[in-house]
Amino acid sequence: MRRTLTSRSNIWGLSVIVCSALLRCAASAQGLQPCDEVNSVPGYKILLDEIKFNAGNLARSDQELMDLLKFQLRNRLETLDSDPGIRYHLIRCPGRMPDGQASFPALITEGLVKRDVVLEIWGEVFADSPGRRKVFINYALFPLGSTPNSFFLRQYDPKIGASPDELVGWLAKLNELGAYALVARAVRMLSYNGSRSFDQANTDLSTALVSLQSAFGVIPTASERELLRYISNRRCEVMRDAHTDPAYNGPLRLIPETVLKGGCP
Repeated sequence: MRRTLTSRSNIWGLSVIVCSALLRCAASAQGLQPCDEVNSVPGYKILLDEIKFNAGNLARSDQELMDLLKFQLRNRLETLDSDPGIRYHLIRCPGRMPDGQASFPALITEGLVKRDVVLEIWGEVFADSPGRRKVFINYALFPLGSTPNSFFLRQYDPKIGASPDELVGWLAKLNELGAYALVARAVRMLSYNGSRSFDQANTDLSTALVSLQSAFGVIPTASERELLRYISNRRCEVMRDAHTDPAYNGPLRLIPETVLKGGCP
């Protein structure tokens, strides 16, 4: 029996090595810098790729600014939840700069999902005028399933001072970033845990919906409207399932049917 267990352990270890190697090869084939830390860090992960600050005009290197952003963003994201089992883990991926959706074919996306990556972020900052900057941030959500678009490029015109520290501080406090992570994590929790995740998923989806409605403004784009509709529909699914799933006996079951029907047509 001991020999059998050892054999199975070796097979499992070999499968992890092979899977990691395949992911690295697929990333290289797409011209995408691998991010090996995803293989060793447990839990829900957010990948922080390169954000090009064009730091020549800011008198600080991009590396210094990314280190500062990582520190501030990690402090914020990793203390959002009291339950350590669902906390985000921010992983810095130096040199990684995807070329939009084309950098994420099925093999790479599946590999990231299997490693519990819920969000990947990269972007660039441009000087618009003296003391003003335009910020372009890409968000890739993994996966949303029934919504066809999980990739968003957002432009910001932050009304802050021109110093590097102020720009990094603004990015670290960007609520929209956390909202995307909440949506992706809620979808993943429901897939993994079903009714045990109803309460947390409902909270995450509700918080994300309010945050993104504010971020997108009164005239969202077609893809933004689609995402908002998707979040609302998933939240309604959770509340309906909470009323019918015999394994669930939490507070969502107490929502009156009339209220549920009014908010979820």
